[in-house]
Amino acid sequence: HSPTRDIFLAGLTLTPQLHAVGQGWRRGAVHCPRPTCASRAVLTTVPEIAHHALARRRRVCEAPPDAGGMSVEQELAAVIPYFPYKNLERFYDMQGLLKHPALFQKACDTMADRYKEMGITKVAGFEARGFLFTPVAVRLGVPFIMLRKTGKMPNTVSSAPYTKEYEGVDVMCMQRGAVVEGDKVLLIDDLLATGGTLCSGIELVKSMGASVIECGCLVELKALKGHDRCIAAGATGAWGLLSEELLTVAAELPDNYVDDGTPH
Repeated sequence: HSPTRDIFLAGLTLTPQLHAVGQGWRRGAVHCPRPTCASRAVLTTVPEIAHHALARRRRVCEAPPDAGGMSVEQELAAVIPYFPYKNLERFYDMQGLLKHPALFQKACDTMADRYKEMGITKVAGFEARGFLFTPVAVRLGVPFIMLRKTGKMPNTVSSAPYTKEYEGVDVMCMQRGAVVEGDKVLLIDDLLATGGTLCSGIELVKSMGASVIECGCLVELKALKGHDRCIAAGATGAWGLLSEELLTVAAELPDNYVDDGTPH
């Protein structure tokens, strides 16, 4: 589009030519009074106005769906599609939520609000999608601790091998001294499924003399009973912001879609 058309889309009719006409100014075909000192301060060049118009159009395109009276949970679920992936009928895609910064911020704020009165001293997130929830720690004003797979960072303490959500086993690590005796830790991740990964984190936190106040996740698959497994492992609580019943949006798949997922 031309700069002039982009300006028109922003609700303006200014063309690059400004012609003095008597005591007024002609902007394209629109006759306006000569600008006062106050109005001159906000006049700008055509390229600058075009830039702002384009920026406004981008914001409109990236806006989340109209909430229309929906709850926070329903708003979030509406932008998290599921794919047939890793031989699963429904693999919930976090990227859908990350396309909507305002909604992602709302998710993190909602999670933080849940924990602000629980005395949390550390938030620990699991590699890799758990790292997305660092804003929860920032909102709570506490340190964020990385829980990573073996061989990814120095000076670590390792968990016992655990069964991964899809297949195989792995080991989770935490840096020495990151959690200390008496800490009240929130373990955070994107998904609470079978609870295997979360239980490895519970073990690590307990080995430091600290306690897990809750395992908090964006999505909980209740049928897999990960909640009960986390409680049995020593967490005080386990919780998911979204239940599977709300996640009903199927991804639009191209004709050549292939399930190329590998276990992780």
